[in-house]
Amino acid sequence: MKRLATALFGLALVAGCGRKDAANPMTPAWLHRPGWVLHVDFRRSLVDEVIVKNSTEKSVPALDPTHGRIFVGTSDRGFHALRAGDGSVLWRFATAGGVNAEALYDVTRDVVWFGSDDDGLYCLRAKDGSLVYRYRTGAPVQRRPLLVPRPSGKSVLVFDNSADAVFAIDADTGATLWKHIRTPAQGLEIAGHAGVAYDEGRVYVAFSTGHVVAYDIDTGKERWPEVDLSATGGTAAEDQQPYFDVDTTPLVVGDRVLFGSIAGGITALDATAGSAIWRRAEATGVAWLTHWHEDAHVDAQGADVPERSLVIAGSGTTGLWALDPKTGAVVWRRQGPVGALVSPVAIAGALLVGSSKGGLFLFEPREGNVIDGLETGTGFAAGAAAYGNRAFVLTNGGVLLGLQVVVPK
Repeated sequence: MKRLATALFGLALVAGCGRKDAANPMTPAWLHRPGWVLHVDFRRSLVDEVIVKNSTEKSVPALDPTHGRIFVGTSDRGFHALRAGDGSVLWRFATAGGVNAEALYDVTRDVVWFGSDDDGLYCLRAKDGSLVYRYRTGAPVQRRPLLVPRPSGKSVLVFDNSADAVFAIDADTGATLWKHIRTPAQGLEIAGHAGVAYDEGRVYVAFSTGHVVAYDIDTGKERWPEVDLSATGGTAAEDQQPYFDVDTTPLVVGDRVLFGSIAGGITALDATAGSAIWRRAEATGVAWLTHWHEDAHVDAQGADVPERSLVIAGSGTTGLWALDPKTGAVVWRRQGPVGALVSPVAIAGALLVGSSKGGLFLFEPREGNVIDGLETGTGFAAGAAAYGNRAFVLTNGGVLLGLQVVVPK
């Protein structure tokens, strides 16, 4: 494992708010700090090398800070519970297919839910890995489910699968509450399926057909008519793109919900009505969206810093974008590392993001400057999970890294 050269993460400002960086982009200030920021606490190999060699691992860990546990799946048909301190294994549950989904842990029930490529959504007891139930969906489940408490006292678990089916089940029993089975756009998917988002009684879902919809959490009925993002604007050349599926999990920011796709860019819709607010068509290849927010505060020099809100998007082809969520205006844009960018996690005031052909990068979201990086030699297809100043991420090849961000004084 080695430190990354700056060439792995382009630091030239591609577009932004009109000003140029004062520092030489080839020798950024963070290179001259007396100590590194990213530290590796442990490495733990989880994948059976006899069964899977040079595996691609997509499972994002779920964390249990109360009991100091990590939950993560692997492509060799396993789901693991480990100690957060040193990565030692507590138990392993065998599935019938690879686990490429982010898990969801609930401390109240002390259970963990996760999807598998064997078409199942599993619920396990976190203390020992024993099975509570398995819900069959008919296709791989590769996104994190959502747990939504309801006024009745029961909780709804809502999730989707790679065949454009959406499910709402009783979180405790696994009983079906409602579901929608659709016909996916065969052959048009390029980056897997999007997950679901929830806000104010609405479940937001994006499909391989380029359509997005909001469902009522209690009844499953449409809260607003389907919106076809593949038909919104664009030039004739854009309209001929063969890939129009919406691959990013919807992102709710205030009164709007955002969607990203490989060919269609980023679109913001009214969260209540589904009407279009703005579109950033040139932000193609987007694999994820995240919201970064900073409250108004006084900095170390005593200056007043206003509240800031940014939607940050990652694309393996057009780089990193920071947009104003209200208008879609580009605040900054930077070239990213080579390869697909995996979803970031917020940690110590920064964002940690991996690359499929590069390493792991820590960058500050205000202007997109790189802080630090690590190269593992395998790349990352999974995002990291973080709590406090610690992060955990699974490399391609199945090695779980325990990391720590040490903020310079």
